[in-house]
Amino acid sequence: MRPIRRLAAACLAAVAVLAACAPGGGPVGGGDGTGGGGGEGLFAVRRGGRVGFVDGDGNLVVEPTFAYSLEPSEGLIGVATFDDELWGYLDATSREMAIDPRFESAGPFSDGLAAVAIGGLAGYADTNGEVVVAPTWEAARRFSEGLAAVRHQGRWGWIDRSGTVAIQPRFAATRDFAEGLAGATTGGPWGFVDREGAWAVEPRFAEVYSFSEDKAAVRLDDGTWGFVDASGAWALEPGYYGALPFSDGLAGVRVGARWGFVDGAGAVAIEPAWGAVKSFSDGLAAVRGPDDLWGYVDRRGEVVVPPRFVRAEPFVGGLAAVEIDGEGFTLIDREGRLVVEPSY
Repeated sequence: MRPIRRLAAACLAAVAVLAACAPGGGPVGGGDGTGGGGGEGLFAVRRGGRVGFVDGDGNLVVEPTFAYSLEPSEGLIGVATFDDELWGYLDATSREMAIDPRFESAGPFSDGLAAVAIGGLAGYADTNGEVVVAPTWEAARRFSEGLAAVRHQGRWGWIDRSGTVAIQPRFAATRDFAEGLAGATTGGPWGFVDREGAWAVEPRFAEVYSFSEDKAAVRLDDGTWGFVDASGAWALEPGYYGALPFSDGLAGVRVGARWGFVDGAGAVAIEPAWGAVKSFSDGLAAVRGPDDLWGYVDRRGEVVVPPRFVRAEPFVGGLAAVEIDGEGFTLIDREGRLVVEPSY
């Protein structure tokens, strides 16, 4: 069985492909259109070219019959049928179909709604499968803090859960709302807008992530990264050559050619010693070490799973999807033990 590589399909384009979300606004769309999941105790696996699900012990609990899947969200998992690739939703508890496949594309649930595509346009369905926001948008992303980014005539704005436009589409690109603010650009520098669409932090950055733990990672034109607070003041001065959002109290930063982690005060928590890192999740972070192999460290920087994987995804629900070179994909627990046999 092949665990599906996690692709949290946060964006939904109306032409049955995922719309691209930039950093901080959700994972980038595209890829194989599948998600590893785990947030509801189920993990996607592929066998014989079809997707099924195992539980946290590696037991197959949903037979592989689907073409693709999304991450579990609010008790439901988006799945696409194998023959016609129509999307519906599987109940993560009963493991039966809760919403019959009938959408051209679909996104995960958030705030009780999921973006769905019908007739080449995007709208939103509730957890009963009822379309409650008519499909009128070129593209749509998941709700965050009661607002969802939607695209009209090539420009992005936001709607509320009733489908009413809260912020008129006038932006070239956006991030999702987090901690009351959302990154946005009209085509030049990036800044942050409030829930009324007014600039809370004036545009002056080359790139931004969404706020997390009271800070947002931002990049200047000279390529250096720092972190700002909600007023736009520097919380951590620019000087890093790469940065990730804060998670579990730590943020990945690149110093020179190596990555490590800093705390909220900017103190080094884990020395820069890694070729690449991913954000902490479930108390562990994936790190790339010698020979470009991935392992996992804890918040003290102690290696708890030695680097031996060619691919490593964040832990969710106590398990992580990894790839072993020459053997295939598998799930591991927090000690690095295989939960299912690797296979391609």
